[in-house]
Amino acid sequence: MSLQIVSVIGNATKDAEVKVSKDGASYVTFRLAVSGQDGSTTFYNVLVFGHYGEILREHISRGRQIFVNGRLQVSEKGYISVIADHIELLSRPKPKTEAMVEEKAPVQTSQMEEKKKVEPKKSK
Repeated sequence: MSLQIVSVIGNATKDAEVKVSKDGASYVTFRLAVSGQDGSTTFYNVLVFGHYGEILREHISRGRQIFVNGRLQVSEKGYISVIADHIELLSRPKPKTEAMVEEKAPVQTSQMEEKKKVEPKKSK
C-alpha cells in the first residue's frame, strides 16, 4: 500500500483557466507560488477536474491566497503539478487603489504653510 498527499498554501500567479485534455475531459489549471522559509519560491501547477474546477475558476485570481490538498504528479518535462482533491480559498488580494493609498506616507505640512491657510486675506 502507498500513500501520497501534499498540502500547500500559496498565492495564485494568474487567473485560473479552463483547458481540455486529450481525452476530452475539461479541467481548470492555475499556478501557485509557495514561499519557503529560506526565501526561495516553488511554483506548482494545480489541476482541478470536473464541475468543482469550473466553479472555482470564477474565484481564483492573481494574488489570491489558496490552500490546496491533493497528490503530486511530475510530467516528462519535470514540471511539478498538484492534482487537487480539496481547495480552500483564503485571503483575497487588496484592490490596487487600496494598496497604493496604504503605501503612501502621510503628507506633513510645515507650520508656516498651516498659518498661511488659516489667516484670511484682508480686503481693502
